[in-house]
Amino acid sequence: PKPPVPCISILSRSQAHVRREQMGAALVPLLVSVVLMVVAAARAPAASAAPRAFFVFGDSLVDNGNNNYLLTTARADAPPYGIDFPSHRATGRFSNGLNIPDIISEHLGAEPALPYLSPELRGAKLLVGANFASAGVGILNDTGVQFVNIIRMGDQLRYFGEYQRKLRAFAGEEQAARLVSGALVLVTLGGNDFVNNYYLVPMSMRSRQYALPDYVRFIVSEYRKILAVSLPMNLQLMLLPNLCTLR
Repeated sequence: PKPPVPCISILSRSQAHVRREQMGAALVPLLVSVVLMVVAAARAPAASAAPRAFFVFGDSLVDNGNNNYLLTTARADAPPYGIDFPSHRATGRFSNGLNIPDIISEHLGAEPALPYLSPELRGAKLLVGANFASAGVGILNDTGVQFVNIIRMGDQLRYFGEYQRKLRAFAGEEQAARLVSGALVLVTLGGNDFVNNYYLVPMSMRSRQYALPDYVRFIVSEYRKILAVSLPMNLQLMLLPNLCTLR
């Protein structure tokens, strides 16, 4: 029989640093369907309207270069990453070409939101939005510890607060509030909490602490906290699941 298809391979040869766990090939059409649903929900604005701002949080499925600015082993700044990107160069995307945020930005009629750590994210570029994602992170803070220096969810949300202060300074309180409240937000998390935590090594701390069904419930409860406590604003929120076990 053919080997199982890694869930990341739908987009790329991404996450070479990730241990290849058993993941069902059935996830591929599911993930494609979810991406199409996200794109459809984003709906491009009328030609007379400015594109909506776009904010991205999560892991390597949506990181478009933040980890390039970090001392970490979770990097995508060398071939084969980027070989099918328009520039044919590695950009920090964990993909051979475009990633999910790029596709959504195209549908919004906007340029891709820059990585938050990019020095180019200033002035009018702030009006496009920002990408806060960082490869290797998970819902839990102890996920991805082997990568040493990554932007965990608490820090991604803290950077979002910093971004809003910069936006207000550039565009003014009223325009900044209108831009943020009308933005599209994409959150992609969860896979690393399994492949880079629970299943990372035999008898990992989390696998000794929780049976798998209990761990799943724990992960879901922690995810709810992130969404309910940290993102309470009136935003159009899209959740792209990257959990890789289907039943």
